[in-house]
Amino acid sequence: MTPSDASPWNSPGTVRQLGKMLFDHNPTLKINPSVIPSIVGWGLRFLANSTYERHKANMISNIRIARLSLEALRSIRQTAHLNYDQTTRGTMRVFPRGGRMTEFVQMCREMKQWGVQFEVLDQNQILEKEPCLGAVIDRYVGAVFFPDDESGDAHKFTNEIARLATELGVQLLLNTNILKIVNGSSSRISHLSTSRGDVSADVYVLSLGSYSPILARPLGISLPIIPVKGYSVTVALNGWKGGPTRPVMDDGYHAMMVPMGDRLRMGGRAEFAGYDTRVDEEEGWRVLDDIMKILPVLRSHIDANAVLNWSGLRAMTPGGPPLVGPTSYANLLLNTGHGPLGWTMACGSAKLISDLITHRQV
Repeated sequence: MTPSDASPWNSPGTVRQLGKMLFDHNPTLKINPSVIPSIVGWGLRFLANSTYERHKANMISNIRIARLSLEALRSIRQTAHLNYDQTTRGTMRVFPRGGRMTEFVQMCREMKQWGVQFEVLDQNQILEKEPCLGAVIDRYVGAVFFPDDESGDAHKFTNEIARLATELGVQLLLNTNILKIVNGSSSRISHLSTSRGDVSADVYVLSLGSYSPILARPLGISLPIIPVKGYSVTVALNGWKGGPTRPVMDDGYHAMMVPMGDRLRMGGRAEFAGYDTRVDEEEGWRVLDDIMKILPVLRSHIDANAVLNWSGLRAMTPGGPPLVGPTSYANLLLNTGHGPLGWTMACGSAKLISDLITHRQV
């Protein structure tokens, strides 16, 4: 839950950064050559959004939804008990020597105008917050701390929200394939054709992440969304308390470690690979290796043979902000394209959609 991470991937200078990554022998961002023809148009729009003006406008849009999301989540927590291994201690981004800390701090000053609070830390202040970085502290010139950020297990959170929704009378149709969205006319959706028969409703919300364009296309709706595969590795800490107490991102390795109860989740790589959802264990090992460089002591406290490798698709728009709002069909709304900020924006996007459905002022 990180409004601090609201800056879209296509920041000014993206072409130069992409060039470096593509020719890196161990890149944090990979492009499968087989998908290049299908993403050329999206890629040109991505680069068109990398000007300073467009990037700033898109970043502000992301921040507004992300901050609304945190407010909505905290409101839920005031009335309902939720257990999703949450941490409310902020997040920290550490910068290696020769990195882009000066540039990043300048961006943080711009984000602060829109409510994203931050603190610049020196080496001693880094160690005050995260003593676990002591062995590698000389690698870093400084850090930026975001006190309002939160974290947790998105899967557990989803189950908790499903529990609350069910208690309020919501019916969840699990293990059900949506085969087609059927339009009864040029202006309204008639029903859904599913593997369990037809389903009708007053209003429909298309919120299928990377798969949203597939069902929208037959309706004449073209969504500028492509899938980008992300990787993570989760390890059991077996009671060890010497790791980070909050999410820590190494800006050099583009790798993050997130404490989740008695587990540590690590991520930091992405791949343009179409709809290939296979888990590439080699990528998982690379993520783990990057974290071991940041936290060498971890090697002696985990069973490397018992790691949980995972991969999933991020629904990316070329500009960065998601597609949240109405369509040309009066009873079909969009809530999709959140990219790497899906959970960060989840509660805020849901509030916007609910306000639209109930005709309240947005």
